[in-house]
Amino acid sequence: MAGTQALPHARRGHRGPRQARRPEEGPSLRWWIRHRLWIPPVLGAVLGAGLGVLFVLPPLPVARVLRGVAWYATATEARSMLSSVLGITLTSLSIVLSLSMLVVQNAAGQYSPRLLRLFLHSAGIRVVIPVFVATSVFCLVASQAFGFASEAERAPRPALALAMVLLISSEGALIFQVLQTLQLMRVENLVRRVRQDTLGAARLLERFRSVDIQESAPLRALTKDPERGWPLRARGDGFIASVDAKALLEVATGHQLIIHVDRAVGEPVIQGEPVGWIEAEARGPRSRREPTEARVCRAIRLDRWRDEDRDIALGVRQLVDVAIKALSPGINDPYTAVEAVDQLTFLLCELSRMHLGPRVLADDSGTPRVFLRGPALSDYLALATDQILRYGATEPAVVLRLLRLAAAVGQLAREAEDRRAARERLHSILTVSEQAHPAAPRHALLRRYAEALEQGLDGGAWPPLPAIGF
Repeated sequence: MAGTQALPHARRGHRGPRQARRPEEGPSLRWWIRHRLWIPPVLGAVLGAGLGVLFVLPPLPVARVLRGVAWYATATEARSMLSSVLGITLTSLSIVLSLSMLVVQNAAGQYSPRLLRLFLHSAGIRVVIPVFVATSVFCLVASQAFGFASEAERAPRPALALAMVLLISSEGALIFQVLQTLQLMRVENLVRRVRQDTLGAARLLERFRSVDIQESAPLRALTKDPERGWPLRARGDGFIASVDAKALLEVATGHQLIIHVDRAVGEPVIQGEPVGWIEAEARGPRSRREPTEARVCRAIRLDRWRDEDRDIALGVRQLVDVAIKALSPGINDPYTAVEAVDQLTFLLCELSRMHLGPRVLADDSGTPRVFLRGPALSDYLALATDQILRYGATEPAVVLRLLRLAAAVGQLAREAEDRRAARERLHSILTVSEQAHPAAPRHALLRRYAEALEQGLDGGAWPPLPAIGF
């Protein structure tokens, strides 16, 4: 990637940890709840079981408080009512799961299998499953607990009132899930959601970069002395999901090391493959390398698949997948491709205002200690346009949007290298389109629009889209 060639460069303008507190880059509690899908249902089950015991056989102070909202029934009637509530809950849950499976199957076939994570992490799934689990477990535990109730006469039963509340909550969650699923079925909402999630990851990484070194410094070459440096090898197979730069800096500062990570987030690695280099400032015994390397590897988290929380390129890839799927002969939906390219335009224009490319972190004295690989804006621009252009070069509406994407990024980019790459991409898109279908009558229109965009990059008026681009 173009932006990764500058990896060994350090940057001046250091703002160390004493001037600004370095944010935590490891997995947060929100990350665990979002990515461990079993946690909300388990919490719902525990809550339902606890309420089942508490409301059937409540302690005396709690019983006095709940007496005013309790339903009067015998223990047998209460168990029958709870069984009815459980049946309604399980039937509603089957409706939710059946609808979700149909929508997921349709989205995977029409758009991209990589969009399934949107349904798994959607608010509907995170809300509806725990509510239904809590209601079901509550009914089961309460029915069992009523078997230990010795009263045969009618008495206040707070558990029945709570069962009705949970049933209403379950039906409300069902309606919420149906509306949420219907909204996600619209391709406009789907691609917009991908863009928003990717921008969220980009803003999080921008916050991590706030205390990095900012300006370029002279190149620092790696030593090849085996007594001072050794390769950093992957401890397993998988994809790099995140790199905890703060933890790496603590290791590098504590052991007087220079750590280079040559693999970016999202790249696949093989066990034993070199993913970087560790360099010590002074020679030392090799017995100390193993624990140091283990700490460094723990800061590089591997996963079975790519994770959108730190992987900006994954969001770009998802939008590209939607576009090229829509341009396939089996679907032939250019407008969906146009929607995806528009969201790519919005996304890359936002990224152009952020700090991208390699990261360099320094210790309190300003000495660069950690070098991390990262794609630059030009890399994201190439990722966003190459495949779509390959499959949509003969579709004028798609080519017009790609031309506008490249020009918009070139207009907003802060670095001269990125502006030059965007202008070259603009010329390349026009050239590939003309070569794909030399006899097409739309070439003159595309050429005029590309020339107008280039004039806009030089300070002229920004041209509107031609009618066929709508």
